[in-house]
Amino acid sequence: MILTTHRVGQNPTSGTLSLQRRKQIYALCCKYDVIIVEDDPYFCLQYSSAPDAQAMARGHQPTKKVSQLPVKTSGYAFLDSLVQSSLNIDTEGRVIRLDTFSKTIAPGCRLGWITAQPRIIERILRLTEVSTQQPSGFVQSMVAELIMGPQAAAKEEFSRRSKKDQSTFTGWSTDGWVRWLAGLRTQYEIRMQNMCSIMEDGRFILKQQKSVSAEEDEWAVVSKKEMYTFDWPQGGMFIWAQFLFENHPLASKFDGAFLSQCLWVFLTHKPFSVLLAPGTIFSPTDEIRDKKGWKYFRLCFAAVSDQEVVVMSRRFVKGVEAFWRIKDRRVMDDIGKEVNEERVAQEGVADLSMPWGY
Repeated sequence: MILTTHRVGQNPTSGTLSLQRRKQIYALCCKYDVIIVEDDPYFCLQYSSAPDAQAMARGHQPTKKVSQLPVKTSGYAFLDSLVQSSLNIDTEGRVIRLDTFSKTIAPGCRLGWITAQPRIIERILRLTEVSTQQPSGFVQSMVAELIMGPQAAAKEEFSRRSKKDQSTFTGWSTDGWVRWLAGLRTQYEIRMQNMCSIMEDGRFILKQQKSVSAEEDEWAVVSKKEMYTFDWPQGGMFIWAQFLFENHPLASKFDGAFLSQCLWVFLTHKPFSVLLAPGTIFSPTDEIRDKKGWKYFRLCFAAVSDQEVVVMSRRFVKGVEAFWRIKDRRVMDDIGKEVNEERVAQEGVADLSMPWGY
């Protein structure tokens, strides 16, 4: 048997398995002889600030941190600060770890590497020889020169360049590669903090009731309802938000799945112009999609600049609040008509489980 796990910043939920939880899973796999495939594309994008930032934003005390530093040091403080891989606890050679350059160099850089015990690697190599053969040669050359500098075949051409050009770039080497990863993580962590802070401030919609009379002093009652909830991600590129459609003013008139579809359409309109990934497209079965997939939306903070993250996050918050202030059923019916038009446009299939592509 084979168990596939996403340990850090799982897509789409951004969930991260703790070291203790991974030890429990590993013990079960040893008991029942299960091979673990640890697919970890977001390993270097870990955000240690997330738990404390979420706690402070919600008026809670930060939790005590449990040290997960490795017994042996790598020689790089950044790498040692990351939550350990399951390889660190593998005593039976049953962990196959997958890593990639696609999340840390460029999205189209479809090149990665596998770490496992020698006998497993030998079998994978033989299978590769009679199937895919190898990744893109161009991508391999690009990454090799980026990290290690000009290769032997290019040295003659490189030697013809001026001394100034030759000294411009000679490869990152390991030190430069780790510095790049640390800088990238910091940049994404800033975007994550900005998006989460803005979303945190906009989770509730406020409603104020006033009463003024000649016999009574002026008074006001302010109530608030939560529109969505989420956890600050400890890794990855995404925020997984659950919307509480049962708190919408028209919840008694329309079911949650319909309101979810209307919200998606509503946010795509000006002045909001925000596009979210609906949870339905990530649902592994029709049952999960129909039962709860529509409650969720995925937001990504990695694909735009720091300034755009702030602008788009504010648009998102304002859009959700505007949607929650819709009390006229006719307005929602009009949005619903556009939802139906979307259904017809999708090859004539009246099913919004995966209407927008992925």
